[in-house]
Amino acid sequence: MWVAFGTTAVLAVGFAAWTLWPRPAAAPQARRYLDVTACLLTGPSGIAAGTPAAPVWASMQAASLATHVMVSYLPDTSPADVPVMLNTLVERQCGVIITAGAAPAQVINVAAANPRQRFLLVAAPGAGGWRVPGNAVIVPAANAPRQIDQAIRALAAAA
Repeated sequence: MWVAFGTTAVLAVGFAAWTLWPRPAAAPQARRYLDVTACLLTGPSGIAAGTPAAPVWASMQAASLATHVMVSYLPDTSPADVPVMLNTLVERQCGVIITAGAAPAQVINVAAANPRQRFLLVAAPGAGGWRVPGNAVIVPAANAPRQIDQAIRALAAAA
């Protein structure tokens, strides 16, 4: 009888130890993205808080989480470099190039030279009066989150 009791106790302790033993933490997994990217060109201050690009970047990240479209940004170094930076993003084959803080006239000129590339320009209130090619759209900052979400969702649907 004592043998059966001892065996049962050992089994119970062994089972309790096995179930309560700490498990190794799950290995972090890389996020899986679709084969499409939305790119942001910012002003020289980048995406720091208080810059025109900060809320744009936040909108892009939120849309990326929902759609698995990869997002990236590139700060311009000076106004003279905006066309070069935009052409870099065109060469990266971004599904849509979003700009915040870049001179709209420069963006429109690059958009006109690259009719197969989509552009979304986030402009300050009161900005306008430009002749915009069909592959580009200017949106006021207040409407940017909705427009960005729509553009990124469209990329995901087409991927």
